[in-house]
Amino acid sequence: MKRKHIGAAIVVAIVAFGFAFYAAKAAQGVAGSPSSASARAAGQGPGGLPGGPSGPGMNGSSANEAKSVKVSVAATTTLKPYIDEGGDVEAAVNVDVYPDIGGKLTELKVAVGDPVSKGETIALVDPSKPGSSYAINAVIAPISGTVTAVSAEQGQTVSTVTSIATVGIIDRLQVVLNLPERDVAKAQKGMSATVEFEALPGEKFRAVVSKVSPVVDATSRTKEIKLEFTNPDARINAGMYAKVRLYTTPLVGRIVIPESAIISREDQTFVFVASEDNGTATAKKRIVKTGISVDGMIEVTQGIEVGDKVICDGQDLLSDGTKINDVTEGAQ
Repeated sequence: MKRKHIGAAIVVAIVAFGFAFYAAKAAQGVAGSPSSASARAAGQGPGGLPGGPSGPGMNGSSANEAKSVKVSVAATTTLKPYIDEGGDVEAAVNVDVYPDIGGKLTELKVAVGDPVSKGETIALVDPSKPGSSYAINAVIAPISGTVTAVSAEQGQTVSTVTSIATVGIIDRLQVVLNLPERDVAKAQKGMSATVEFEALPGEKFRAVVSKVSPVVDATSRTKEIKLEFTNPDARINAGMYAKVRLYTTPLVGRIVIPESAIISREDQTFVFVASEDNGTATAKKRIVKTGISVDGMIEVTQGIEVGDKVICDGQDLLSDGTKINDVTEGAQ
């Protein structure tokens, strides 16, 4: 029995010694291995886990890291503001045709698009009443031209103030549009315009303002504007819908910057300007006052001078004094 106990004790001692030996070797290998030193340098603990002085919270982006931005140089230019409105193509001369006497419209001799000559009969009116008979009265075209509208129907009872039809001279066309009250002060005779039509995509036709109504319509709060084509085109027809761009008075010698540079925040309107601060590029906040904007460019009336480098891309993440890196194409 004693021999058995002694044998068991010897086995336990050998096993314990083995565990201790291999544990010491493993600790020595981990401490001395290059990978362990690299892991420590990289801020990793054993097994490649994050840890050490370079672990989370220590190796993030620096608060002083420069922000990438793009700039645009403020310059003087001539702004050409415009108004976009829709209008209709009409004959420059349109005359409504009325009967000389009231009665029943017994015959209508024309339709829209028909050519007529001055003095030609376009309709007949019977002024007869029950118990009496009168001669048929002819409705005569007052000018030569084309019927652009028919306002009455055969069998209808008409009076001397009922328009039977409209005759126009379609060789001379004009565009008629109604300008909203907010823009009426900008419209002047002689202003230039471009006109586009869905039927003629990609083409622009030049026109000028030939007439500006002296009054604003009290119901629609608009003012009627008429434009004549600089070069008439046979493809343009009366009745077509026109998309008109009316160019108002140009603004000469205005300082402009991209509209995208403007920031409105906390009741302030400002921009950031690229500046050199002890050899370091930084963003400087400037309060500005702006004027009219045209096609993505805006007039600056105060706060910016010609030559200032205004940050127009990346400015939303900036504050006064932030370091910046100009990545504008062509920047040095």
